[in-house]
Amino acid sequence: VCQPFPFRRSVNTPTAGVCGMQATAAIEALLSRLAACVDDVVERARSGAELREGEAEGMCAALEELLAHRFKRRQFLLFSVHPWSLAEHAEALSSAAAVRIGVARQTGSTDSARLRAWLYLLLNRRELAAEVDALLTPELCSLMYTRGAALLGSAERDRLVRTLKPLAALRFRLGASAGLCLPEQPSGSLEDARLSAAACAADVPTADAALAAAAAAAVARA
Repeated sequence: VCQPFPFRRSVNTPTAGVCGMQATAAIEALLSRLAACVDDVVERARSGAELREGEAEGMCAALEELLAHRFKRRQFLLFSVHPWSLAEHAEALSSAAAVRIGVARQTGSTDSARLRAWLYLLLNRRELAAEVDALLTPELCSLMYTRGAALLGSAERDRLVRTLKPLAALRFRLGASAGLCLPEQPSGSLEDARLSAAACAADVPTADAALAAAAAAAVARA
């Protein structure tokens, strides 16, 4: 534990320098794990096939772990929150981002499931790096994270975005059964999403009709 004894320093108590080194090592481990997972996904994509949940699981878990690092799970000393509450701030970025948050909110039954649905939507749309870059402002990170968090550092945030950028070239099909593969409309309204889902069901080949119908049903609940 990197907390010195308040009245007497023990010979076994880590110094501030050691604490800093341990924190830096922990952040490096998180970023390196995510980078390795992204490299693995990129390698799996070389066949040209669409990437499904199995291929993306490790990468999404590594990103969620990074987002959770020293996250302020108790806000204003009143209630506990999940890193999903960080993602919810994306609603203010654009109308399209607001639709994605709305769909993820309706899809997941827990905050963990909502966060994963949001990541799936962004991966499907090839916009994960861009949206994470826009979301993680210094002001928001200082509000949502405690001292020593990986995402408080600008260099670490930049490294995260660079790590995620290769994913924009890959084809993902994640959460199709939950309606997360919907085409997105510029206006960003839920009504437009409903219309898109209906059009998708009418236009896609028969093999994909069931997935499109599931998408329409999922958005209809919104």
